[in-house]
Amino acid sequence: MKFEVRCDDTEAVELEDGTIEFVAAVQSSPADLTTCQKSMTFTHHTGCYQYSALGFVNFLNSNVWLSGTLLLIFGLTIGLFGQRWFLKITGSFAGLCAFVAFMILASIFQWLNTTVGLIICGIFAIASAVLAYWFLSREGVATMFLCIGGGFMLGSVIEGLIIAISGWESMVFYIIVTAACMVIGGLIGCQKPNLVKKYLTACVGSYIFMRGWTYFLGGYPSEMEMYNMMANPDSPELDFTGLFWFYVALFAAGIVAFVYIQSTWSHAQAADAEKDADNYKSH
Repeated sequence: MKFEVRCDDTEAVELEDGTIEFVAAVQSSPADLTTCQKSMTFTHHTGCYQYSALGFVNFLNSNVWLSGTLLLIFGLTIGLFGQRWFLKITGSFAGLCAFVAFMILASIFQWLNTTVGLIICGIFAIASAVLAYWFLSREGVATMFLCIGGGFMLGSVIEGLIIAISGWESMVFYIIVTAACMVIGGLIGCQKPNLVKKYLTACVGSYIFMRGWTYFLGGYPSEMEMYNMMANPDSPELDFTGLFWFYVALFAAGIVAFVYIQSTWSHAQAADAEKDADNYKSH
């Protein structure tokens, strides 16, 4: 007889004498008694994993103020200092993505169920983050990485505008627009890397800063909602309110402001540009 216990959010209650209140398991599906290998499936709190990287994701989803605050901070940092700290920001972001991706993968394969597994996976996740930071901290690779990320975000904004204005959605068109933004950014990055550092970091920083406000004010369809609507014709239509156009204006104004600051504020310029300016003033 095979028994499968799945996770149930119901937590056991600790009694006054220190013992744990008994919680009966609930049969979640009819038993399969037709074959030689009988099986029954239950739900119980003992079926929940002790450790899970997805718990942090769920925590962020439950505390939208924290998610919004982090996006505001990251957006301002990238928008203001993306040119000066270009390699550090790109490498740090890549390292963070590598760490989170490894831990989520380990959670899916249930490698975090024990303390030993958590320690081992944590070591490998940190090693992955360090490797990603080292690889993405190189000038040419970092520029291409920025072009890919910036093209993806610009494609999302353009597709959102098209859906809001015309109501027409197409996954193929979205892929074409996003790929075109990535290719154009890559070509500009090969010829004018300094322009990419300034303008694309301004765009990415402004987008992240704008998305941070959506967590507090609402009124902006998430990228996943747009993907679902484009992929499923029967999905409900998205509701584009006046706040959506406010976010579009905020995104555009943020780009202009960040480009202006990176162009005129010495603390936001690249170190070599600052040295050139000082040499020009001395002459």
